[in-house]
Amino acid sequence: MPAIAETTCYNLSKFRATMKSFRVLDDNIMLRLNETNTHAEPACANFFNELVAAYQKRDASIKFCLETMDKNIAIKKEKLYQDPDDYTLKDSIMTDESKRQIIANESVVEDIVRGRSLKAFQEKCALFDLPENIQEFLDKRHG
Repeated sequence: MPAIAETTCYNLSKFRATMKSFRVLDDNIMLRLNETNTHAEPACANFFNELVAAYQKRDASIKFCLETMDKNIAIKKEKLYQDPDDYTLKDSIMTDESKRQIIANESVVEDIVRGRSLKAFQEKCALFDLPENIQEFLDKRHG
């Protein structure tokens, strides 16, 4: 079950607010790291796992919205193919495509947030070795 409702994908204000709520850990990373025993590898490992879980939740939400919107746009385009003079439907498709692009741009925001969070994490938890596959995980969205 996705962490976000389909209706949220079409309400950009609600979508942004939801994504912001999913980024609380990243937004407060320095405070949380200061409260964590960063000299203990298990504490850093637990914190890192929280970060990864948050990344995955946000990725899944963005992907869910993009897939939902793609499916609905395709259905509308099929209807438009059957009635090319339906200007209300054309407007609806254009609106949905614009909203879809805004949601796709959230991936850029994700890259910035992740970069900042991982940098702070690595500075504070210097003794913790990041998993070898972390770069693959971070890059999989772009591949």
